Amino acid sequence: MGGRVEVEDLSAQRGGKEVLKDVSFSLSSGSLTVLLGKNGSGKTTLLKVLAGEKEKSGGKVEIPSALSCAFVPQDPASSMLGGSLREEMETWGAGDLEVFDVLAFLGISHLLDEPFSTLSAGQMEICALAAALSRRPGLVLLDEPLSALDPVSRRRAASLISSLNRDLGISFLIAEHNLEPFLPFGPQVVALKEGRVCAEGGAREVLEKLWKEGEGEIIPDFQKLYLSRGLPVPLSVGEGEKISFSPSPMPSKKEPALGEKALSCSNLAFAWPKSSSLDISELSFEAFFGESLAVVGENGSGKSTLLRLLAGLLRPRFGRIWRRDRKGGCFFLPQDPRPLLALKEGESFGKEEFLTGSRGEMQREADLLALKSEKKVILLDEPTSGLDEEAREEVGEGILRRAEEGALVVFSTHDPAFCAAFSDRTLCLLKGKKAFLGGSRELVSRLAFFTTPFCRAFPNKNVLTLKDCA
Repeated sequence: MGGRVEVEDLSAQRGGKEVLKDVSFSLSSGSLTVLLGKNGSGKTTLLKVLAGEKEKSGGKVEIPSALSCAFVPQDPASSMLGGSLREEMETWGAGDLEVFDVLAFLGISHLLDEPFSTLSAGQMEICALAAALSRRPGLVLLDEPLSALDPVSRRRAASLISSLNRDLGISFLIAEHNLEPFLPFGPQVVALKEGRVCAEGGAREVLEKLWKEGEGEIIPDFQKLYLSRGLPVPLSVGEGEKISFSPSPMPSKKEPALGEKALSCSNLAFAWPKSSSLDISELSFEAFFGESLAVVGENGSGKSTLLRLLAGLLRPRFGRIWRRDRKGGCFFLPQDPRPLLALKEGESFGKEEFLTGSRGEMQREADLLALKSEKKVILLDEPTSGLDEEAREEVGEGILRRAEEGALVVFSTHDPAFCAAFSDRTLCLLKGKKAFLGGSRELVSRLAFFTTPFCRAFPNKNVLTLKDCA
């Protein structure tokens, strides 16, 4: 369905700074390859060079002329030319039969005429993939396609990509800082560090090499556990269960005492215009100063809507929101941090860097800016989106620190490990209704899918994260 892609001594710049340096690797026909690296390692720049959207400053890229290429960026909505999937696919010349072919395979015919503005992040991502597939590409470049998805959708999307690769022979090059969802499918891996290739090969081989060379920051925590014990590295929980090893059980942790009430919601209801049902319904809960409260739920469950209601950016249709010290206001960080960063003055975050910096770098910058705020209520919508492990830990510690200082920090997340490690309590939403409100570790340990690989591999041991492993 194409041919071999060769990248040799590739260099590229961003904002006058060299971000790719002598990068060399190859992609064989029909391969599934993950481009692994921390935020700012050059992953997005490399994809843009391969897609022809950015000029290289040195080296060469050889893509066979018969190999058509499609690129799906980090923010797929920004690349869409139409207002709906039908319009987008027609823009690229797809007829009714081609549209039927792609949508039937993906199982998303119900999204064909839905306005993009009404879709969740997960729905938008699969629509962007459908639009790319309508061009019959031999090579698809995906820039962090899983970062905005909930855990179940993440595994489903990784499986779908593997199926497209395996059944249709389409080659994929996927930029990710989180290798875990793709590991069970045995991908090839090209690892970048500061713009250079530091490891290349099969997933198991690359993980072992990265560990030996002290590059553990980009290794998933579950695999890191086995490597740190000198054990064979499993590519899935199932493989891990076959290895004779189990950490000691962790003692139960006491729930923190709740402080003064910071806000409460009573019988809250809200619906977006033209919505066929309520997006938030019969929702009542309280939150307190001195705690971090996570809000979880599948894509489209109402997490972002709730945070906007709490911030006063939306008015409820029914019910009441009470917040202490309304005059003091709150700090709300939406999913897209760019408007906040654009308003930032007197800092070194220059305009050119702002426009071209990696999504993870911008997210970290905005998260830390919000957490440094003197506001007593801080609302963060998906603060870990696009963050690598180091930045994720930094933001999580910042959340705990602000809570210890007496602030209320409410954040939405798709990450069960982050939820367990950095929130005291969790509010779980199911189609806008409260499904659970209680201790975060209790929630993550009770569930089979919104949980961590540690919990699945070592049930009934209160082991949820790498830090829990004695």
